[in-house]
Amino acid sequence: FEQNDFRALKMLASLLHSEDTTTLAVACHDIGEFVSMHPLGKKMISSLAVKERVMELMGSVSPTHREVRREALLCCQKIMLNKWQDMDN
Repeated sequence: FEQNDFRALKMLASLLHSEDTTTLAVACHDIGEFVSMHPLGKKMISSLAVKERVMELMGSVSPTHREVRREALLCCQKIMLNKWQDMDN
């Protein structure tokens, strides 16, 4: 992910503005996985203002966005989760 200044992550973030529901759901899922697995995940996500867009998708009222809302919720949970290893004593 670090290659080319996190280019893959920036591409994922840009996919959050797609019109295709499958693309939106997959992008939310992948971003959530990145946040939970990469040590700089939360920092990179905040620098790209992804959390705000994910929260918008979570609030979508379109009946066709059911899977998008689900993946956005899971992604948001991962973004907001504080792992005990990350907590300062």
